[in-house]
Parts: sequence; structure tokens; C-alpha cells
Amino acid sequence: MTLPCLPPDYGIWLDETRFWVFHRRQRYGPFDYQWSDDLDGIEFLYQGEKYGECCSSEEFFADLKPYRLPTRVSAVATVVTGTLIRCIFYGNATQDRKEQITGQLQLSGLSRYQLELRPGTHSC
Repeated sequence: MTLPCLPPDYGIWLDETRFWVFHRRQRYGPFDYQWSDDLDGIEFLYQGEKYGECCSSEEFFADLKPYRLPTRVSAVATVVTGTLIRCIFYGNATQDRKEQITGQLQLSGLSRYQLELRPGTHSC
């Protein structure tokens, strides 16, 4: 079954390591992550460009300012990225990650951004 590519007003589409944030029906992303070349940390990517990294639970750096994203998009991306990284460190399964992200969005006052697991959304 093919899922329609109609953008929500507000939401998040998650596809494996990538995700897109929808804000006022505009799509921002993909946000992604990858292991650093030395495998000592995880790099954060926006549209293929590095915008931050995490070397440990105490060393986390991210700067989306150069991309001039709406404030809410940056906030959502930060919550999702941080939660994904925490889930990776703890070895959480995909469904657990979804629940963790949803919970963190609610705690951050961003519950209008509903998370959907959307494999293959890069072609939408």
C-alpha cells in the first residue's frame, strides 16, 4: 500500500534515520544523522550538511541558525534529534523511539507535531 504524500499542517515524517518536519504545510528536511568517520560520535545533518554532533551524553552541539528555519521547526528538530540519539545510546527499538519522541514533544509543548513512521518519504 502506498501512503499519500499530502503534507500535514504540522507533523513529522520519520523514515529510518531521516525525518522531515512540517510547519504550516511546508516541508523542512531531511534531518538525518550518521556515525562520525572515527566512530566516536554521531553527526547531525540537514539536507546533507553537518549542523552538529554528539560525542557523548555530555557533549552535544547543534546549530541550525545558518539555515534560517522557523523557530518551531528548529525546536521540533532539536527534540526529535536529541531523543533519537538518546534512544540509539540505549538501544531502543523503532516503536520505542516513536513513543519516546512523542512523549518528549508533549513535554516540550510541541504535541501538535504528530509523528508518523513513513518509509520512503524521500520520494514525496
